[in-house]
Amino acid sequence: MVTALVYSEKYLEHGPGGGHPERPERLKAIVDGLKQAKLWVSPNVRVVEPKPAKREDIELAHDADYVSLVEKLSAAEKPIDEDTPVHKNTYELALLAAGGAIEAGRMVMSGKAKNAFALVRPPGHHASRARGGGFCYFNNIAVMIERLKRDFGLQRAFILDFDAHCGNGTEDIFYNDPNVLYMSIHQDPLTLYPGTGFVHEIGSGEGEGYTVNVPMQPGSGDAEYAAVMREIFVPLCEQFRPELFAVSAGFDAHTDDPLTDLQLSTTAYGWLAGFVVEQAKRLCDGRTVFVLEGGYDLEALSQSVANVAKALSEEKFYPPTEVKHSKVIDEIRQALSKKWNL
Repeated sequence: MVTALVYSEKYLEHGPGGGHPERPERLKAIVDGLKQAKLWVSPNVRVVEPKPAKREDIELAHDADYVSLVEKLSAAEKPIDEDTPVHKNTYELALLAAGGAIEAGRMVMSGKAKNAFALVRPPGHHASRARGGGFCYFNNIAVMIERLKRDFGLQRAFILDFDAHCGNGTEDIFYNDPNVLYMSIHQDPLTLYPGTGFVHEIGSGEGEGYTVNVPMQPGSGDAEYAAVMREIFVPLCEQFRPELFAVSAGFDAHTDDPLTDLQLSTTAYGWLAGFVVEQAKRLCDGRTVFVLEGGYDLEALSQSVANVAKALSEEKFYPPTEVKHSKVIDEIRQALSKKWNL
């Protein structure tokens, strides 16, 4: 079976404006990198053109009033905030981005692809149920999961978010949902937008224990991330036993990224993806969907995404043998002790 790369040239039409880090060149660099790595035309890869999500799809994860607001702001070209400008085509392209995530999910759940990577713009993980921001309008990965719940009877989804910024929107949407385990590895929110994602934020109600925040100290790199994946991610997978892995794939924890202070190597993205691929093969017939989020150094982004695509095609990447156990791991174990054996 193939790896599906969901992509549309129309994603390049999303132009936040001069000097904005979330620029069309990001996706151009990604596609060029995949072509140079001979992954774009590989017999193991299928490039898929998405269709826009329907309004009813978006309203599975967002309040109807908020969806209407984005549509109105787009018509009026009024921004959500200073980081999240809105143009005439923003609403249309945000629907197409969510539609790309849905298409990736459908390809995997229907068995047409063993796994998928939705190469979409604009990104989504900062969009909460009733508010956008942080370059995001609709929450692509949340819309996808809610659609798959209804179309395929999906009951347990594990979202891993390794963008350097906490996915506060995804956390908000699934905070009370025991059917979605959301794990975010991000830079300490005391030092980076959006200022949420502390260890004590673990979900509420029926969803208590199903939100797992891993705030990493500035300067953390491969050794610290490898420890988190081995000591937190793997045991959670074994106990939750998801039917699908969904990854909010941001590449701004890379050491060359201009917006953050983390130090992941390019190779790290290959073995991070490899951890997910390995657990998915063991637990849910390999069903895995990656959805593009951040990453703002073009060379680092291009090479790191190529490594993820290689891992999805089952090329092996090896994490460091020497890991660094940080105190945040002990704090997470304590916070989640009532729910998980970590």
